[in-house]
Amino acid sequence: MKIEDLYVKVTYHVGLSDVEVSNQLYEALQHLADHGKVRGDLVHSDKQLDTAIEWLEDNIEESDACDWEYEIENIEN
Repeated sequence: MKIEDLYVKVTYHVGLSDVEVSNQLYEALQHLADHGKVRGDLVHSDKQLDTAIEWLEDNIEESDACDWEYEIENIEN
């Protein structure tokens, strides 16, 4: 059987410990935490969200993952 289109959502979790950050970055990360999930590929008008997402993108890599989740979003034959 051939699959024409397959869309999979992959979520991974990363735990960081003993991370030193500035007060400004801490506030930006807290602001992001207060907003819940925010996609990193979106352009925001919120400077704190941009700061937090930029730091996360620079400091977290897929290889840091400690837990993976896979979800099939769509499959078409």
